Amino acid sequence: MTIALLALAVLLALLLAAFCAGAETGIFSLNRGRIVHMAREGSKAAMIIERALQEASRTLTGLLVGNNLGSVVFSSASAALAEKLFPGSLAARTAWSFCAACTMLALGEFTPKLLCATRPLGRMLDLAPLYRLYAIVFAPFTSAAMFVTGRASEKKGKVKVTPDDLLGLLRDRKNGVRLTDFESALIARILVLRKKGEAVTAEGLLKALDETD
Repeated sequence: MTIALLALAVLLALLLAAFCAGAETGIFSLNRGRIVHMAREGSKAAMIIERALQEASRTLTGLLVGNNLGSVVFSSASAALAEKLFPGSLAARTAWSFCAACTMLALGEFTPKLLCATRPLGRMLDLAPLYRLYAIVFAPFTSAAMFVTGRASEKKGKVKVTPDDLLGLLRDRKNGVRLTDFESALIARILVLRKKGEAVTAEGLLKALDETD
């Protein structure tokens, strides 16, 4: 019974990784204009794919989560299955692990990507209902992954620019830094607004354009 469950886990994990790898390649290889046209013509499958393209960041994150999850489960279940099948043979378990890795690369990565890259429109229209089900089931995992990566990139990407930094840019322009008159005017405008204690808005910055004309 245990062996049957492990074998089923290996198969399902391989199918999950293959689906995510193929869908990732297929969706982002599509002609977006054609998908939009088909969606406006009433194709439900095209509507699903169009929405996936509109939410490209979420789509990519969700497919990467599924692909990695499938790979991890495949490796773990495959190793546990080898322990059950070959409890006393290290050589057999090593050979099994090698074959399992080759199987994942061939059937879980290369083949589905190749199939979906050669005929992305037809493949993805066929897979659209399955993708929709996948997106619903994995929505919590996708949201969690996006939240974690968003917070990490937000903390890493915060850069504090002080008025002294902006003044330094204007001073360095005299020493060869390549800034246009418009860029210099924008920096000067930011400094003025900061000094007055006013919010730096797009409308306020656009006034610099008139000053350079």
